[in-house]
Amino acid sequence: MKFPSEVRTTYSEIGIGDYFDGACPCCPAPDLKIRSSRIRTVPDLGSPLEKRIARIKVVTFECKSCGTQFTPEHPEYPPKFEYSLAILKYALDCYYQYNLSGTAIARILHDLHQVDVPVDTVNSWIKLLSAAYFKARPAKISQPDSSPPKTVTVDGTFTSVGREIIGKKKHVDLLSVTSTKSGTYLLTWSRKKTSPMPPRSWSS
Repeated sequence: MKFPSEVRTTYSEIGIGDYFDGACPCCPAPDLKIRSSRIRTVPDLGSPLEKRIARIKVVTFECKSCGTQFTPEHPEYPPKFEYSLAILKYALDCYYQYNLSGTAIARILHDLHQVDVPVDTVNSWIKLLSAAYFKARPAKISQPDSSPPKTVTVDGTFTSVGREIIGKKKHVDLLSVTSTKSGTYLLTWSRKKTSPMPPRSWSS
């Protein structure tokens, strides 16, 4: 079996009609005129051999009836984030469901999904989006208690307590302290040599 080694880049074209019904949000009038338009390029979840990019048509309209100007937002590509909602959710799933650190999440996104995200960006998602993430989760999945913290992780880049980032540290061994249901704490210490991410070839 010969495994392919080159990564291909695929694009999905998303027109304004794919996520906007054409009506003014302030009045029922469908009589609109375009004020401006542009193409927004957003990384999406790919695979080890495919890098996926979404190209979204972003249009600013003006209602001819009430004069309101507005720009429809695609729910899967939040305008204030440079990555798709799928990537944001994937990172938070890794953090809360699989107890991975920001550094590990960034490495997995890079190696398995062809998405390059700085570790600091992943950590900022954890701080900013955790409340909304748990609000959308099934009732059986509860939000971690903040006192005492369920997990403390030192992975060489940052120290986290629950959802809060305490500060950056130098590269050290991986230390994990986890609270069990019985009230005891499980201490795990593992040596992990940090290495730069391997280079890869790109094709478009």
